[in-house]
Amino acid sequence: MIPAIDLEQVLARAQGDAELAYKLRDYSGVVRVDVPGQAFDVVVDDGRTTAVRPEQGDADVTLRAPEAFWEAAFASADPQPGVESLTMGMGAGAVIDGPFPQVVPSWYGGFDRLYTVVRQAVAGEATRRRYDGNPFRDTDTAVGRYHYVAAEGTEARVYVEQAGTGPIALMLQATAGADSRQYRHLLADPAMQERFTMYAYDLPYHGRSFPPAGVRWWEQAYRPGRDSLIAWTVAIADALGLDRPFFMGCSVGGQLALDLAAEQPDRFGAFIALNGWYGNPNMSESFSNDVFRSPAISDNYAPALNFGGTAPNAPEPTAHETYWIYRTGFPGVYAGDNDYFMFEHDLAVNGHKIDASRTPVYVVTGEFDPASTDEEVGGPAVARKIPGAVSVTLKGLGHFAPCDDPIGFSEAIVPVLDEVIAKTAEEVPA
Repeated sequence: MIPAIDLEQVLARAQGDAELAYKLRDYSGVVRVDVPGQAFDVVVDDGRTTAVRPEQGDADVTLRAPEAFWEAAFASADPQPGVESLTMGMGAGAVIDGPFPQVVPSWYGGFDRLYTVVRQAVAGEATRRRYDGNPFRDTDTAVGRYHYVAAEGTEARVYVEQAGTGPIALMLQATAGADSRQYRHLLADPAMQERFTMYAYDLPYHGRSFPPAGVRWWEQAYRPGRDSLIAWTVAIADALGLDRPFFMGCSVGGQLALDLAAEQPDRFGAFIALNGWYGNPNMSESFSNDVFRSPAISDNYAPALNFGGTAPNAPEPTAHETYWIYRTGFPGVYAGDNDYFMFEHDLAVNGHKIDASRTPVYVVTGEFDPASTDEEVGGPAVARKIPGAVSVTLKGLGHFAPCDDPIGFSEAIVPVLDEVIAKTAEEVPA
């Protein structure tokens, strides 16, 4: 049953929310929140909420979802997975109806924030971890430099940050379209520095790395594909002179960890897939990442969607850091990586090559991530279908855990990595 919604409370929350006003800046219109039996309109003038009233007439934008979604969304202050944002609620049927591409992509972040404000007005605020944006400031000793890396018949100037003095080399791959800044906290984590010498790198086209020399990137879309991502990853390991390093990647990096386990099993000492999938995510047949390549679509759309994938318990400063990193990426790079994530990676094709009894394979997924619960194509499917692979779900964490909740991620991942280290000490020789 959906509780009664106090529109005066929604108005007070909306008018007092600086984040909502900022994310809706320059927008004016009527936004309908279509809660079954209690639909209401939020009137916005240049980002400012001027009224909240029962629905009347036509709306410019409508937030709608099935009744079960709203029941779950209003059930408690700390949301259950799938209702923490409109982004994560897409799987449950939450949608934003409005002019596309003119309005929805440009102000998606504001509409998502409006949903949060409404949820808070009814159920209360989620309990967030509270620490500043630099939890490991005193041990933030990472050193960055460029390396010339050759792959696919060309060469790229690749940026790599290094930290730690541990005996095991650990390569760190970021999420789709992002870069090594996502691992700045992990690089500064003393528990990680003790165990590993870490290498967080920016693939060509990402972050501080330019496209490879000779590629006329200004004439073509970025579409790397599985084989290209594997080739550059191995080439970076070679350029760094790493002997069977551990590989840990998040999201697209998690898919890559699993494909490396299949295609390059002898090059690495262990494979840790953060929020990696067995197969392709369940998407509409009509879905295309071209929406993130089109000049007609606001460059803010993908970053706002990804901010919606941060965990509701994560500290606000570090959760927004995830958005900042995405906001600074080159347009279309996210789309190219996402093509691989959504359509090319599929262990039904090459998973039979993985020998997890010889080299550890771990799939570690956050509770607030659909990979952690999808038994057919998500993280649990890897452990069920690949003998010896291990699936671990991290409570309270989400899709961007290394970036959006560094302390929570450290507390959860270090014991997992200790288990991996123990397994490699018992490896069966070839």
